[in-house]
Amino acid sequence: MHHTNTSNFNKKVYIPYMSDAAYALSAAFRRCGVDSEVMDEPDESTLDFGLKFTNGNECMPCFVTTGDIIKVIEKPGFDAKRSAFFMPTSPGPCKFGQYNRLHELVLDNMGYNEVEFLVPSAKKSYTDFVGDKAVLFRRVAWQGCLAIDTLEKALYRVRPYETNKGDTVSAYKECINLVVNAIEKGNDIYDAMKICAKKFEEIPRKDENRPLIGVVGEIFLRLNKFTNNFTTEKIEALGGEVSVVPTYKWITFTTHEYAVNAFKSKKVKDIFLSFLVNYYQKKDEANMFKPFKRLLRNHKETDIKEILSYARKYLDLSLGGEAILTVGESIDFAKKGYSGVVSIHPFHCMPGSIVQTISKKFREDLNNFPWINLWFDGQESTNLMLRLEAFMHQAKQWRGVKNAFSEAA
Repeated sequence: MHHTNTSNFNKKVYIPYMSDAAYALSAAFRRCGVDSEVMDEPDESTLDFGLKFTNGNECMPCFVTTGDIIKVIEKPGFDAKRSAFFMPTSPGPCKFGQYNRLHELVLDNMGYNEVEFLVPSAKKSYTDFVGDKAVLFRRVAWQGCLAIDTLEKALYRVRPYETNKGDTVSAYKECINLVVNAIEKGNDIYDAMKICAKKFEEIPRKDENRPLIGVVGEIFLRLNKFTNNFTTEKIEALGGEVSVVPTYKWITFTTHEYAVNAFKSKKVKDIFLSFLVNYYQKKDEANMFKPFKRLLRNHKETDIKEILSYARKYLDLSLGGEAILTVGESIDFAKKGYSGVVSIHPFHCMPGSIVQTISKKFREDLNNFPWINLWFDGQESTNLMLRLEAFMHQAKQWRGVKNAFSEAA
């Protein structure tokens, strides 16, 4: 299996469905002249395929992506020579980064050794395969991800209060199509977002007081509804309003890491580049958020530097990766006046175990802030609803963080 770097890339790129941001990424490829589609959302059959070809000790994102890849391959008309799978990797103590090797082995054993994997590492830029369109691709993929994450925020903000069941989801789906279209055709994405904000604002909703619940944890599981047994929907059903740390937060995190390393190694070009990327990311984020300001109660994402400073008290930042973000984001939710945090992880997950270990300490500092760790392995867990009910009961009783933490921090 060769990892090539070519600008006349003429294969179809399949993108694993983690969250709806996958549709933006796929559209960004098409905008740059690369054929691309998003793989089907995971379902029960994904697990059957995945379990057939893995040994069950991998974490959930691994056997879900394995299952979804095999589902694509087993479809009639699949052409191995003309296909490539896009598999991101990540730094830090996480096994997911090594899974592309497993995927290759599985496919080799099935006789599909000419299928290619595109593995953009978080260290390198995510664009080793769009050639001279790399800059365009990065910008468009980033803006698309930002747009779709903002729509998802609007969905979670409005859905619990809708008077007609289903209104919010159908507005959300229309908006996704608007954004994907804008990305693909090169139309102004901000115009599309203004239309989207109006759609959400026009949805009739009832006025009620719900506790705000933050959702943090491993990126694949917290965003992928099927793999976390529809936790967000369950929290809404139990009377909460959910806020999920968005996909693009990971991108701002990797950008930040890149900047830190550039300063350490004193590479002038990298330092300059990281300033530039950071500048554009912040600008895009502010513009994307603008039409949604009123609707989203001005809850902009907290700057990544601040998130990391919250976590620093409990974790060595050089550890890298998911655990630091999970801790930092949880503290951020508590300080913003949320009523509780749900932390979602796959079984056999290193960052998840780290978070579990230190969560006791930072919860004490936060006046025993309502917090629950949920672990998923693809089995339907019977006590999930019971645990969530107990948690939501606490969240409704929650009276807020004493100021001790904000002064200490």
